[in-house]
Amino acid sequence: MSGLLEIQHLSKNFDTTKVINDFSMTVDEGTICCLLGPNGAGKTTTIDLITGRVKPTSGTILFANEDITGRDEHEIARAGVGRKFQVPAVLRDMTVRQNLEVAYSRQTNPFWNLFKFHRAGLKQKFDEVADLAGLTRRLDVIAGNLSHGETQWLEIGMVLMQEPRLMLMDEPIAGMTEGEIEKTARIFRDLRKTTTLIVVEHDMGFVRQIADVVTVMHMGSLLAQGTLSEIEANARVREVYLGEQEAA
Repeated sequence: MSGLLEIQHLSKNFDTTKVINDFSMTVDEGTICCLLGPNGAGKTTTIDLITGRVKPTSGTILFANEDITGRDEHEIARAGVGRKFQVPAVLRDMTVRQNLEVAYSRQTNPFWNLFKFHRAGLKQKFDEVADLAGLTRRLDVIAGNLSHGETQWLEIGMVLMQEPRLMLMDEPIAGMTEGEIEKTARIFRDLRKTTTLIVVEHDMGFVRQIADVVTVMHMGSLLAQGTLSEIEANARVREVYLGEQEAA
């Protein structure tokens, strides 16, 4: 059985520097895969390659058995791949409701987006996303007045309005309070019912709460992949990622 996302022998060079080196991994549908590794391991570049932000030097990326290698960002987004960046890209002068409405459509004209939103059936989607993101009571608040955690949840909601089958998140809990992190973990566990997730994260406590599978990168290559308990028991991972060379 093939995975929803399959990366095969992916490499990326910037001039003479090899950032991704023959990297392969598979992500099954309906799972949360946490992508770990030291700074400079190539995690964000891998996300950039999946979403088309940068083009690979070699290798193949398959999404739902379709080759999306090297396609433009908008084509990959339309295929069902959504991305949440570390710094939220919300429209700060608009309300939460307006942000979600504009995000629904992939058209570039925001006035067309707002008109289209009121077509039959879209309100149900809006209500589902607002509830999932925990923003039902904040819909009329200007986005610029939200807390940091609420802003992060709003951008998650904006990506969900585009109905992605796969959602990529780069350090989604950076700067959050403990309570906000707990709520984000609950949101992610709910998201898993309908959306496959790849999460780049350093906070191991958060990873422990959400991960079905952990993929560890080192110097642009795959170091290990498995359950969290398997990764924690892996001597090579402890040596490279957790810095336990002497203990090993």
